Amino acid sequence: MPGWWRWGVMFGGLLATGLVPSAADAQAQDNPPLWRWVDARGSFCIWYLADPAIARKLLPDGLAARSVARTANLPTNLLRIAQDEPRFADWIPGLICVGQFEVVAANGAPAGHREGNRPVRFALTALAAMGAADWELLELGLDAGRLDQVGEELQIRSRERQLRLRQGLEGEDDQWSLKLEGAELGWVGHPTGPIDVGSTRMMSFGYTGDRKTAWRLDLKTSPATTQLQVGSLRIEGKGALAQALKSSPIRAVGALERGGEAVMTFTLLPDPTP
Repeated sequence: MPGWWRWGVMFGGLLATGLVPSAADAQAQDNPPLWRWVDARGSFCIWYLADPAIARKLLPDGLAARSVARTANLPTNLLRIAQDEPRFADWIPGLICVGQFEVVAANGAPAGHREGNRPVRFALTALAAMGAADWELLELGLDAGRLDQVGEELQIRSRERQLRLRQGLEGEDDQWSLKLEGAELGWVGHPTGPIDVGSTRMMSFGYTGDRKTAWRLDLKTSPATTQLQVGSLRIEGKGALAQALKSSPIRAVGALERGGEAVMTFTLLPDPTP
């Protein structure tokens, strides 16, 4: 196998388990989990618009979606679609983000680090919603040392996901594929244009467990630099996520982010029932 093939594997999708109050719940409330990812190595996000009927299949029962017209801080190209084509103003913004970093720490304790050509990674998918945060987290994946064990200690279970990456030689395109729940994404492309100074982005996500356990995840990303990328994105699969991506009028692959850091803060929310 050529030396320029680089494979990264094993994403663990995280979903909160619905459990009765426990010592782990008390720990999460007294000392909210904080995961700090340092020195980005090519992080990026994919933005799209979901048909409201398909979005209902993806979101938890009873949670209303938030339309593009009612969602703040969206990329300009998504807003332009809604402005130029009013029929898309009621569609639901969605995103898929992949973070790749040198190291990650959980509440200040080392949890994972780059091994050879394999950085520590997270992947998340979300839709804009009217819940406890601006976005509803559909899936959060990890390939980051013992970070999945840290999650298990907080009664967060993991699902296996896979990322495959081929990084081309000079002048060749990079290729990657990512399997998620109900969809597989494939990319062929490369960075282009000037390298710009990065800016801070803050997003909040909510997700719920099987027994009304509710969480909020606040994500702050502060890359040192960004660089646009061009290429072709392929969508495969028959699940609701694949349907949403295929029917979207836009699938915008964002800039590559390098350096800086990302911080995830988890907050266990109170049970809304009396």
